[in-house]
Amino acid sequence: MANRSYLYSTNTIPEPNQDDSSRVLTGISEYNYDIPIVFKILLSGNPQACLSVIWDNPEKIALIGDYASGVQNLEAFLAGITLPAAQAPIAEALEFLKMPKNQSQYFILECGEIFEMSETPVEAQNLALLNQVQNLQPEIEAAYQSLLLPAPVVSDQPKPIGFWAKLFGRRSTPPKALSANNPEQAIYDLGLGLWSNILYFDFSGEDDDQD
Repeated sequence: MANRSYLYSTNTIPEPNQDDSSRVLTGISEYNYDIPIVFKILLSGNPQACLSVIWDNPEKIALIGDYASGVQNLEAFLAGITLPAAQAPIAEALEFLKMPKNQSQYFILECGEIFEMSETPVEAQNLALLNQVQNLQPEIEAAYQSLLLPAPVVSDQPKPIGFWAKLFGRRSTPPKALSANNPEQAIYDLGLGLWSNILYFDFSGEDDDQD
């Protein structure tokens, strides 16, 4: 099994000793070995740390944010992407996120499996991620560059792994600015094209035998 980040919509903020009988969790997307910028933007509407709905942990190791604001922020981000190959995935993303069955009051982002890839305490990593979500502009600019710049010359020498890469287990190679040669991969790297209501941790009740 891959270490994944998981995105859901939900109608309640997880609290200690909460009666969760009325909670609704709807799968939105999952991503292998990273936390893509699309997930972070969707969490950027009044984000805060919260308890996990997947793992029984007394610490706040997940993030929650306003659904409507997150979609609005993502729509603004996607409006700046003019890459022709991205237009169909963009339309697909907005159509999926605006479906009534997927909409709720909040997004919840579960990154426990990503955090497990680092020795840094999980709660500290989640707070670092919260700070990143609250200050996304540098990453947004880098994402635009990854779609617009020519493919870089790939050196035989690997680049040093920076702090955030170490913290979230990102590989230093291959570089993500590959749109000139592989626009599909550059679009995938953003977190587009992976929408599904059935995730590895499934709360739909429709498939109790899911692996």
